[in-house]
Amino acid sequence: MSDFFNEALKGGLDSLTADQLDELIIMAQAKRSESKGKKEIKTSDSCPFCGSIRIKKHGKSKKGTPRIICKDCGKTFSSDIDILDQNSRLSDTQLAALYVGIVENQTIGNLAQKMNVSRSTAAQHKLKVMDILFQRMMAQYSVLDTEGKHNFKFEGEVQCDECFCTVSFKGKRDPEFFIFTLKRFPRHNCSNADQEEYLKKHGLWTRVISIPGYLKELRENTKRYKRGISNEQACIVVAADDEKNLIAKPVSVGRLETEDVKKLLSGHFDSDSTLITDSHSAYPILAKSENIRHVQIKADKHTEGRYNLANVNGIHSQIEKFMPESAERIPATKYLNQYMALFTWQWIHKGLSLDERVILLKRTLADSWDDYKESYDSIKSRPLDINTKGQFPNVV
Repeated sequence: MSDFFNEALKGGLDSLTADQLDELIIMAQAKRSESKGKKEIKTSDSCPFCGSIRIKKHGKSKKGTPRIICKDCGKTFSSDIDILDQNSRLSDTQLAALYVGIVENQTIGNLAQKMNVSRSTAAQHKLKVMDILFQRMMAQYSVLDTEGKHNFKFEGEVQCDECFCTVSFKGKRDPEFFIFTLKRFPRHNCSNADQEEYLKKHGLWTRVISIPGYLKELRENTKRYKRGISNEQACIVVAADDEKNLIAKPVSVGRLETEDVKKLLSGHFDSDSTLITDSHSAYPILAKSENIRHVQIKADKHTEGRYNLANVNGIHSQIEKFMPESAERIPATKYLNQYMALFTWQWIHKGLSLDERVILLKRTLADSWDDYKESYDSIKSRPLDINTKGQFPNVV
């Protein structure tokens, strides 16, 4: 390889971002695997158990996967990219279906069918993978440089706007939470007879009828969905620049408040950034606190000079397609962070092929697996990371 080529290659690599380098590595791996006509095997550099680099090949597993043994601790393992395979009771076929299903954001029903497992098993595996992506994303957002400033920064023109998703308590089984906190029945209890049976079954009938007019109020609240922005809508702030930097995260229920957007975005703007938003009153305060230029597009206009919100509005449309159409299938609000992390990951790597994204997903999971200690129950019981404004508890 010539010196001229080496210099040109080095100069090109220096200009790439971390995400672009990851994509380049994955594309190169996929291309080399394709040219060899067989699956690429990534060799580990160190033992995942003790960290020792004194390792050597140690035959193959029953499934034909190359094994490696550590000379120090004596434990055997496969390549790093297959670390999830080693720690799972699922077969290789089921894991392959899981990775593809997550990359394609298949519904839980379709994923369970492809994996040949129960819906609960499919849901738990998908949630844990999405939670790894969420933890990794939040770690990237919070990394500080030597001066104590955020490494993750938007550059150039940054478009920012909110979109909304229906608040869902799917999976919640506490009848008192619905009857006395939300002041409505679960949505699946439609008829008056079903509602009375629900109250009697859980021993709440006497308490409800002892409050004048409360049963009627419960029934009216159950039938009626509030129109427009309300406490039945979760607010998702979406901010994106022209360099494929994206933040899409739920911050509150109802209308966006200044402190919510400042908590999410403060410290993430380059000094030369231009913030482009709609006429919401929270954004001028954010721009002033960040000391950046701010362009506000009035409600009755689509542009302000050459500035517009086309990019972020396009992302809103993609989020709508990403989420299920039916209100009954919308994910529980307490898992909305995980779903937005998956959406962000898919959006950043949308230029890759399906095979390349599957390889990248496995690589991402392998890089984070050693530090990930969460169980399904711990994810389920985690407090809501949004401003509920006192409408309901943060632990649901």
